[in-house]
Amino acid sequence: MNRIARYSAVALIVGLALVLTLAFRRDPHDIKTGTVGKPAPAFTLLSLADGTSISLDQYKGKIVILNFWSSWCIPCKEENPALTNVWERYRGTDVVLLGVVFQDSADAARAYTSQLGNTWASAIDDSGQVALSYGVFGPPETYFIGADGVIAGRHIGPIDEATLMTGIETLRKSAKQ
Repeated sequence: MNRIARYSAVALIVGLALVLTLAFRRDPHDIKTGTVGKPAPAFTLLSLADGTSISLDQYKGKIVILNFWSSWCIPCKEENPALTNVWERYRGTDVVLLGVVFQDSADAARAYTSQLGNTWASAIDDSGQVALSYGVFGPPETYFIGADGVIAGRHIGPIDEATLMTGIETLRKSAKQ
């Protein structure tokens, strides 16, 4: 009986090591959720700034960059300059940057946006249902939604300015065709 228990323990440890080894070989940016290529889930949330309703529907026909973030998220702070630069470049055009507060308090999120000087709209996902419908694993995650309302791409982790601009310009070109 002791021998069977030892073999079982060794097999369990080897199996666990194999699973972990294979899991860590994957690039987290390649995690698939099944949302890319499908219509963006509709939502209506409260604005972080003033409590008015923000819905994805109000941006029909525009390219929407949907960024899930939290005040406690260090990579979110790292990507903020890229988001700011891209927002300043595209504001008032056919491109909208929309933040969604993920697993955070409204007070902490307001302090964060105030401290960093963010001027784009952010909404509070108190229930987590919007994040769940998009397949968010954790912040930051950015979704590229075309003017047709379909999710064209997803970026997990802090995003840089070049990636944002490439995604936006690709969507703009495809909208003109």
